[in-house]
Amino acid sequence: MSRFESYYSKILNRVFKAINPIKKRIISTQCVVHQFINLQGLIILKNDGYLEASEFLSKYIRDINKGAIWADQDFKSSTHFYNPEKDRGLYGRNNAKKVCIGYYSDAINSYYKGDISRAMFFLGAAAHLMQDMTVPQHVIVKLAGHHRKYEQWVIKEYKEKEEFKIYSNGIYLNNIAEYIDYNTKIAYSAYKRYLGERDLNKLFYETTLITLSTAERTTAGVFLKFYNDIEKLDEIKNKRTSSGGCH
Repeated sequence: MSRFESYYSKILNRVFKAINPIKKRIISTQCVVHQFINLQGLIILKNDGYLEASEFLSKYIRDINKGAIWADQDFKSSTHFYNPEKDRGLYGRNNAKKVCIGYYSDAINSYYKGDISRAMFFLGAAAHLMQDMTVPQHVIVKLAGHHRKYEQWVIKEYKEKEEFKIYSNGIYLNNIAEYIDYNTKIAYSAYKRYLGERDLNKLFYETTLITLSTAERTTAGVFLKFYNDIEKLDEIKNKRTSSGGCH
């Protein structure tokens, strides 16, 4: 980030802090779609045979959803953009890939310290950003156009259409960066495919058919990765305890 961009970011933060109380009174951020995706992710895990992971994480779904909601508050959504070609987000803001990896690290570190609720909270925040990377506007870094209309359409329609609900075949990758990269490719492909579509209802439907299913499948993958990672942490702790080492 250049010196001018850093200065711009500081000014932007001051503006956000000044108008945030007004924003909170006007807009109530529900994140209902993200909570739906999290639930579907757990269902996919169960149906894919990862019963222990699904059952364990389901116990903390409230904490996961709290993190998902928090990730959109206080203008943190300005960091939910990432253009993979330019490796950056909105001007003057951290990009979603960097922030998502940071949240995931916070989740792992919190679990290591024994704070499971905080760990699940940051897992939810990380999942939120990863899910946002399936939305074309978040990847082409474009605030204009039909972004707000599209979000409102999805909020209205996601429960009504059975084809938007995925129940199996999660996408299981190696690390958070791979999930971000995978989702951005899907989002950009959907954007290019329907770029000339003038019928907004058809545009939104066809785009969501691709992107929402991807968000659900990759969420299952991120959840499983987290479960496997904390299982490894537990093994390390148990070995230290049994050997009488420092812990």
